[in-house]
Amino acid sequence: MKKLDVQHFLEIYKLRKSMQDDGTTNPRPEVKRFTREFVEKLSKLPPTEEIILREASFYDAKGNLIAKFPKIEED
Repeated sequence: MKKLDVQHFLEIYKLRKSMQDDGTTNPRPEVKRFTREFVEKLSKLPPTEEIILREASFYDAKGNLIAKFPKIEED
């Protein structure tokens, strides 16, 4: 399996952000905020840095937390 890196996730989440911005998708506000903040953080990291996904969170190769998926409460 290919190593998942910043570039991989940045491309995915930039597309998601674009779809949210133009109204194609309309997730909950906390998901929109997560997407926006995650794209901002990833944009500042080296594109080839490995990203580790575990326990609903994204970590860099050194184990530092980058972002955590928002917990969505049911209405």
